[in-house]
Amino acid sequence: MAPKPDSGRLAATVLLVDDDDDFRAVLADSLEEDGCGVLDAGSGEAALALLDEAAKGLATPPDLMVLDLLMPRMSGIEVLQRLRKSRRWESLPVLVVTALNDPMLPVRLDLPIAFKPDAQAVLDAIRVQLHLDRGPP
Repeated sequence: MAPKPDSGRLAATVLLVDDDDDFRAVLADSLEEDGCGVLDAGSGEAALALLDEAAKGLATPPDLMVLDLLMPRMSGIEVLQRLRKSRRWESLPVLVVTALNDPMLPVRLDLPIAFKPDAQAVLDAIRVQLHLDRGPP
């Protein structure tokens, strides 16, 4: 999760979960340029499947999940509920991304929030989260 020595690039894997393919692609391209590995999920179900693969050693475990709240079939809230019930993923850092303009949302969710559709603001929030010292896993 820390920057690579002397490079300023990020050494992290980010799981992007958003049903907006274009938004996800913009974030993924920028994160890859920063040196991040990116796992890509267009739905809550796909995100949980990727986490199952990571738990089995078949995929790189993410250091951060960037999660859209408003998705069809399985909302971001449902994904969060499943994460928090999982011993393996309950402490996975999550950055919520949403178009909802609710100033109380960060308080209710007790999670950092970045607001769409400003991709640069979301990228800045991701970079802040990846540079936080979270201590040992």
